[in-house]
Order: sequence, then structure tokens, then C-alpha cells
Amino acid sequence: MTRLFSTVVLLLAMAGTALAQSPRAAVWIPFEEALEMGKKAEKMVLVDIWSPRCGWCRKMQEEVYTRDDVLDYLDEHFITGRLNIDVRDDTLSYLGYELSSADLSVGFGARGTPTTVFLTPDGGYITRLPGYHDYDSYWPVLQFIGSESFRDMSFQEFMEKRGTPLKQAEGQR
Repeated sequence: MTRLFSTVVLLLAMAGTALAQSPRAAVWIPFEEALEMGKKAEKMVLVDIWSPRCGWCRKMQEEVYTRDDVLDYLDEHFITGRLNIDVRDDTLSYLGYELSSADLSVGFGARGTPTTVFLTPDGGYITRLPGYHDYDSYWPVLQFIGSESFRDMSFQEFMEKRGTPLKQAEGQR
């Protein structure tokens, strides 16, 4: 009986340790706050346009936005904000306009979710990345924008410089 009790205690302790070491996840800040922080920190703003009913959004959150290298890169180069494309009854301020999350999402070109939008530190639009992207297709885009290589070369040139051939839409759903 003592052996059984010891085994149960050991298993519970290991389960608690496993839960305490759960993977990191991206921290999503409300859109307007992310814009303010981007300006103050002089960092670009990455906006995740999502919907609570979007399975591909959950998949990207679980498989891409929990990777240590992605999270470290986001922390170093971006402020991360979020817009729920389904919310129509809020009011957000963006570059002198008052819009709902849904209207702003559409204004950024989101036709569905997930869509990732990249903004300059002062809120200027850089580009958007529509759809789900696995790590292998998302990581180079994140580095292309985060390194500010987009300012003086195309994505194709960036990929060639890295020695990685550009593969059209691989990993996108």
C-alpha cells in the first residue's frame, strides 16, 4: 500500500511539473494599446486578425506562436496586437479614423482569418499575409519584415540571399 501511495504521489508531482512547463505562447495586446507601444518602443506592430470560430487561427496559435524562436523574434522586433474580425460594436482609433474591429480588419485587406498585418512603428501599413502559414513558410516572412529587409529588396531577393529558393504558397492553407 505504501508503494502504491508513493507511486501516486510521484505521478502527481510529475504531472504538476509538466503543467508548469507548458509551452510559451504569444501575448496579444489590444490593437490601440499595441499601436501606442509600437510608437513608444519604435518597434513594428504585428496584428493578428482572427475569429474565435476559426480553426486555422487556433492551429497557427498552437503550432507557430508557441515556438521559442518565433516568440523570441516577436519580442525583439515587434509589438503584437490583435483584432477580432467578428466584432462590430466597438470603436477603435486608427490614423484619425474611428472604426470597428471588423471594419478595420477589412480596411487592412482581411478577407478571412487568420490574416497577419504588419505596420510600421507609427502605424503605417507595410503588408498583410492572408491565411494559415506553417512555421516553415511563416518564419522567413517574419524575418523579412522584422529585419526591415522589405525596405530595400523584394521577398524573392531576400530568400535568394538566404540561399533558400522561393516556394510559392508552401505551407499556406
